[in-house]
Amino acid sequence: MSLTAADVDLVTPIREFFDRRVTSDYHHALLSGGWDPELMAELDDLGWSELTRPEIRGGLGIDLTAVAGLIALVGDRLIPGPLVEQLILPAYLDIPDGSLVAFADPAVTLDWASSIGSVHMESGQIQGTIELVRFGAEADSLVLAVDGPDGPALLLLPGSDPALALTPITSSDPTSHYVRLEIASRTVTDAEILATGIEAATLLRQIRAWFRLLTACEISGIARRTLEKTVEYVAQRQQFGKPVGSFQAVKHIAASMAQATISMEALCEATVSDISSAEVDFDIEMATWTAKAYAAGAGRQVVEDALQLHGGIGFTTEHDLHWYYRRVLALRTWYGDEHELHALIGSRRLTDGVDR
Repeated sequence: MSLTAADVDLVTPIREFFDRRVTSDYHHALLSGGWDPELMAELDDLGWSELTRPEIRGGLGIDLTAVAGLIALVGDRLIPGPLVEQLILPAYLDIPDGSLVAFADPAVTLDWASSIGSVHMESGQIQGTIELVRFGAEADSLVLAVDGPDGPALLLLPGSDPALALTPITSSDPTSHYVRLEIASRTVTDAEILATGIEAATLLRQIRAWFRLLTACEISGIARRTLEKTVEYVAQRQQFGKPVGSFQAVKHIAASMAQATISMEALCEATVSDISSAEVDFDIEMATWTAKAYAAGAGRQVVEDALQLHGGIGFTTEHDLHWYYRRVLALRTWYGDEHELHALIGSRRLTDGVDR
C-alpha cells in the first residue's frame, strides 16, 4: 500500500540536506550552469528516484500526494535538475533503476501544439520532431509520447541512441536544459513499448495531471520565498527616515502578494487532498487544470510585485530575484498557462453541463 502525505515527512530531511549542501556561492554556480550531475547523484543516493517507485519494482511506494511539499521546497530553494520527472515517471512506468529519465511529450504546451511537433509510429517505425524536451541531452532514458494507428503510445528509449538527434536550445530558465528532438526513422522493439491504446491514453492523462499539479506546487514555493524576501527587504529599506514597508502603497502590494501566495498554497494542498481521497469518478484533470491555471497567473504576479517593491536593485542581475522570475516564466507555460487552461476548464464545464 502506498504511503501518503499523512504517513511520511519527506520535507524535513531534504531541507536539512539542502541547508548543508547548497551554499549561497554553490547555488549561484548551479543556477548559472543549469544543474549539477553530482548533486543529482547525491539525491539519488538518498533515494529520490525510489520514493514513488512501487514496491513491486523495488521502490518505497510513496504516493505522489506525499511529494507535493517536497516540490514546493524545490521551488523555494530553486534547485536545478529533472527532479519532478524523477518522481512522476517511476510512479507510473517501469523505468530502469538508477536511470535519469526525461519525458518527450508534445503536450507540454497547448496553444503552441501545432508548432511543437509530434512523433508518429507506424508499422513499428517512429519519426517526427518535438521542439522542447527538458533535460533530454542529460537523460539516460527517454520516455516518448507518440501517436500511433491505434491511439497514443508510450515508449522507453535509451538516451544515447544515435537515432535520436538532440539539438540544445538556448533558454533563460535557470534550472533546466532543453533540447529539440528529431527522429528521422527508427525501428521500435516490443520491449521498448511501455503502453499503447487506451492504457497509454490513461497513463498520459494521469502523468500530465501530476506534472501540472507539481508544477503549481513548485510555483507556490517560489512565491513563498519571494514573499518572505520582500517583506524582509521593505522592513529594512528606509526612505524619508522610515522603512518603506510602513508606506500604505507598499503595504497594499505586499498584502496582495501574501494573499496570492497563501491562496496558491491552500489550493495546491486542497487539490492534493482531494486526489488522495477521491472516488473513482473524481475529475483529476479538472482539479489540476484549476490549480495550475491559478498558480500560473498568481505566481507571475507575486514575483513581479516583488521586483517592484525591491525598487531598482530588484531589476539587476546582481540580485537573486531575477532567477526566480525567469523560473516562474518557464513554469507558467509548462503544461498550460492560465489562458490556455481557462479555455479547457470552460469547455469542460459547458460540455458536462454541471457546475463543478
